[in-house]
Amino acid sequence: MTVIGKLRHRLRIDYPVDTDDGSGGTTRTWATLATVWARIEPLGASERVEADRIEAVIRHRVTLRHRGDLTHAMRFVTGTRVLKIEGIRGGDEHDRFLICDCEEITS
Repeated sequence: MTVIGKLRHRLRIDYPVDTDDGSGGTTRTWATLATVWARIEPLGASERVEADRIEAVIRHRVTLRHRGDLTHAMRFVTGTRVLKIEGIRGGDEHDRFLICDCEEITS
């Protein structure tokens, strides 16, 4: 599997930070874990209705070097695009890469 030359997108990995809002709830913000090189492959698109508005959902496959700290609660950010991590799996038998199934949601 020759993937290294295809890791040409610079992505920021963000993790959620929930803070008490003082009224019994929480406020979610995002903090940066790392910036990595990755490959983004668009897989398909669809539409759905969320909160009485139509959203476009674009599915992507993101391939990056293996790291042990990536979870489903995190997201990738590149420019103004946000890719929500839906699934994570090993990319090869040597654990050199991870493949993430992601959703990009646009309004």
